[in-house]
Amino acid sequence: MLSRKLVRIGGWLALFGLLSGTASIFVPWQRLQGVTVLNIRLGLWYVMLLFALFAVLGTAAMGVNQGRRFAGVAGPILSVVTAFVAVGLITTVEGPAGAGGWLGLASLPPLGFACGLIAIGRAHRGTSG
Repeated sequence: MLSRKLVRIGGWLALFGLLSGTASIFVPWQRLQGVTVLNIRLGLWYVMLLFALFAVLGTAAMGVNQGRRFAGVAGPILSVVTAFVAVGLITTVEGPAGAGGWLGLASLPPLGFACGLIAIGRAHRGTSG
């Protein structure tokens, strides 16, 4: 029963993180000129790390044994690393930061927690759940 709750909570966190993380790619990171993350120097690193976090989340949900263990450990660590990159990008943008950067920052903790919760919940349920 507890493992089902962990997976359910992790699923909701994952949904929020996936939606806000994806939106952060397309919403401007610089309010006045409408600059998106891909137009910022080194912004591609943020996008690549975010997609890697999406892949780790998928491993937590659908992987087995070692894959889930890896996702449970790597997901939170990767979300912190990606948050450092996002903060660096937000601080390098000239002028007021736009919603894209804040969406990116808001998506990272839920994605990291979701990886851990889903990996733990699914590990207790076995490979069939």
